[in-house]
Amino acid sequence: MMRFKTLRPRLTALALATLLFAGPLAAAPADPGGELNALYWQGHGALGAGDWKLAQQRFADLERRLRQSEPTAVDAAIYWQAYALKRAGRDDEATVLVRRLRAEYPRSRWNRDAALLLRSGEGGTASARDDSLESLLRQPPAQAIPKLVAMLNGGGAPRLKQRALFLLSQMDDAGAMAQVAVVARGRDPLLAERAVRMLAVANAGDELGNVYAAVSDPKRKLLVLKAMGVAGSYDTLAEVARHGPDPALRQGALQALGVAGQSEVLAEVARSSVDAPTRIEAIKALGTANATRDLLALYPNVRAAPALRDEVLKSLLIASNEGVVINLYHKATSPDEQRAVQRVLLDAGYDPNGPRR
Repeated sequence: MMRFKTLRPRLTALALATLLFAGPLAAAPADPGGELNALYWQGHGALGAGDWKLAQQRFADLERRLRQSEPTAVDAAIYWQAYALKRAGRDDEATVLVRRLRAEYPRSRWNRDAALLLRSGEGGTASARDDSLESLLRQPPAQAIPKLVAMLNGGGAPRLKQRALFLLSQMDDAGAMAQVAVVARGRDPLLAERAVRMLAVANAGDELGNVYAAVSDPKRKLLVLKAMGVAGSYDTLAEVARHGPDPALRQGALQALGVAGQSEVLAEVARSSVDAPTRIEAIKALGTANATRDLLALYPNVRAAPALRDEVLKSLLIASNEGVVINLYHKATSPDEQRAVQRVLLDAGYDPNGPRR
């Protein structure tokens, strides 16, 4: 019988948003206890086990949480509820959810899959394929992997390919993970994107490094860099951040290191003689990494460089609190510096000469 990986227990909110919802880093949903990540994977785990009721409940809980923190990411949770209901034979309820998905998210990428889902009962073909897919859970990897790969390479519905990819990503087998990496390098952009995220959750740093080297599209490379931050591939990210020839990819690597809290490399780049935009991105990432000590150590070196100085001050407001920056205001070595610090504080809503909050 197929053995499944133990899922990583928790991702940061930033990493979760990057992996599951493809939103910008700045739009990450709040997930202080890792509940969103847990609900998502519990729901898919229940789907894999054929527990449709539990799956629907988990995705319904996920929808409620997302509506509070990130409403634009709710569409996937609605779709997977409809999928679970359809598999449970509750067609009318599934139809209601699909209609709600279309009404609330008319441009959602899930609408096409939802339409296929509603048609899956016609003639029984799609339902039979689903049953065949679920039956692979009871087979050893040597038998299941070729069948799942055949589904991925065949002409089946996108929904079935996504399920096949998910099952591959959860198998405790190096060959299965290698096949996920093949999909991540492939030509289907939606499947490739999902495969990259699955490699990240599986902590498959080596596979992600191979994918990064193989793909040429800058947007896909940026997605892989973000995934490396989740998977812990910090050496590769550091190499790209220090020596990458593409400024946009260097900045993407720095952002990923910031989300991962890897301040040592960020501080090194911020102090280096690389171009100013790259140094600024490293400083911003230090703020994301809550690296107050590194930012304070950097500040004396950028006093005479207004753009870098202002970014350090803004990042300190993110990494720490206004008290740290107000202290720099009172210790300014020149009137120009003091005015600059005051401007940053006032822009952020703090008066250095007013009462402390």
